[in-house]
Amino acid sequence: MKMHVAALYALYGRRAGAEMFFEKTVETISRLFPDVKWTVFCNREAEAVLRQVCPGVEAIHVPLLDNQFKKAFWLEFLARKRVKALAPDVFWNPSGCNSFPGRGWPPPTVTTFLDLGEYRVKGKYDFKRTVFRKRICIPRSVRRSAAFTAISRFTAEDMARFLDVREGVAVVHCGPATHRQGGGADAGRLLKDRHGLEPRRYFFVPGRTDFIGKGLDLILEAHDRLGADWPEGIQLVFVGPEGDGHPRFMDRLRASDPEGRQLMYLGRVEDEILGALYQECLATVLPSRFEGFGFPVLEAMGYGVPVLCSDAGSLPEVAGEAALLFPSGDAGALAANLRRLAADPALRTQLVERGRDRLPQFSWEKCARGMMAAFAGAVRKAGAAAEG
Repeated sequence: MKMHVAALYALYGRRAGAEMFFEKTVETISRLFPDVKWTVFCNREAEAVLRQVCPGVEAIHVPLLDNQFKKAFWLEFLARKRVKALAPDVFWNPSGCNSFPGRGWPPPTVTTFLDLGEYRVKGKYDFKRTVFRKRICIPRSVRRSAAFTAISRFTAEDMARFLDVREGVAVVHCGPATHRQGGGADAGRLLKDRHGLEPRRYFFVPGRTDFIGKGLDLILEAHDRLGADWPEGIQLVFVGPEGDGHPRFMDRLRASDPEGRQLMYLGRVEDEILGALYQECLATVLPSRFEGFGFPVLEAMGYGVPVLCSDAGSLPEVAGEAALLFPSGDAGALAANLRRLAADPALRTQLVERGRDRLPQFSWEKCARGMMAAFAGAVRKAGAAAEG
């Protein structure tokens, strides 16, 4: 299938799932559809990443994209000339909350919405970022896009509920993360040597340190509620880049465990350590108040470990019956389920088996084909409109 796809990709400190979604989708489409040409307008940070992970992509550095707010100026007032001269068949805006199609440019734009968490979780982002997303990016994305994709049915339903976008939305699930470079048989020794962790003696909490959005306040409250009843010898290990509310998270972490015996934050770790942390954990825990997809659910399934997560956002959609769910925001229920998982090896085994059966339903190949169908549909629609 011959097609020229242009896209926008800007990084301001690598975060998590959004970047993986874009990079894995481009890489997989390039592999499955070699006749697709990619041109990506990017900032300096994204350019460096693309040259490493997607070397076949034409990456065009636009200096104004190096600043998130100058990016909006470029899209609104300067992008049209560049995009028109490029003349792609379709333009992909991979995050309708963080960027938007330019005003009046010729190619049809397909916009992907990852989540609409700012409409559901008060305080999920700081004031400036919330205004940028809700008042600048999202309205323009809705008005100027020819078609939409959502990474979950839940997000598609939120688009109808909050944005009144009810037509032209294709649900395209992501594939699993691909870190799987655990330490193999040496994973336990690796964690012991690096961080003093014992296999199967810690709950693993991966993700950005968005204190409210990721529910880190809830799992720390659950820890405090259990107090002396906290499972003996079991630690909570947090891993991920700094997010919204990181200082509050660190303050609360120190207040809950001043000596650092039960609670540990490792920051961002290399893939080998990340894989080992998944592989050797007692269970992976996602206490989020909201998730547009939930990559760690699939990642944990891939490593053959149990999952405990809230019922927020798309987590039930991704997890199915392969995770132990608790009501979002309920620290008491989270505490009870932490105790239950620690004490019940049969339950852990059951969840692992269910996860093994669930995982094959998600793949980057399915994602790539779904995105290509959306691109082709937008091109056909634009062609029919031009002929009419």
